[in-house]
Amino acid sequence: MKRALSLLIAVVAASTVSAQVYTWRDASGKVHYSDTPPPGVDAKQVRGGVPSGADGGAQRRSLNEQEQDFRKRRTESAEKQAKSEKELAEAEARRQDCERARAQLQALESGQRVTRFNDKGEAVFLDDAERAQEIERVRKAVGQQCKP
Repeated sequence: MKRALSLLIAVVAASTVSAQVYTWRDASGKVHYSDTPPPGVDAKQVRGGVPSGADGGAQRRSLNEQEQDFRKRRTESAEKQAKSEKELAEAEARRQDCERARAQLQALESGQRVTRFNDKGEAVFLDDAERAQEIERVRKAVGQQCKP
C-alpha cells in the first residue's frame, strides 16, 4: 500500500514538473499564470513541457552535435599539444647541435693540435691548410645550427 501511494505521489509530482505554465495580462493589466491560457489572449510560455512544434529528436540531435563538437575540440587539443611537444623537442635538438658546433669551433681556433682518424684507424694530425678548411666548415655549421 505504501509503495502504491509513493508511486502515485511520484507520478503526480513528475507530471506537475513537466507541466507548461503560461503568463498573460488581462484588459486591466493584471498578470495571470495558468497551465492553459484563455483563447484569444497573447500568452507566453514561462516554463515546462516541450514547446509546441518541438520534438525530443531536436534535443537529441543537439546533444549529439554537442558530443561531436566536444570530441572534435579534444582531438584538436591533443594534436596541438603533440605539435607543441614536437616543436620543443626540435628546438632542444637544435640548441644542443649549436652548442656542439661552437665547442668544436672553439677547439679548432684555440691553436691546439687536432687529430683525426684515417681509414686505417690511425690518428693523424691536421696541418694548417686542413685546420683552415675544418674551421671554415665548422663556422658554416655554426651559422646553420645557431639560427635565432
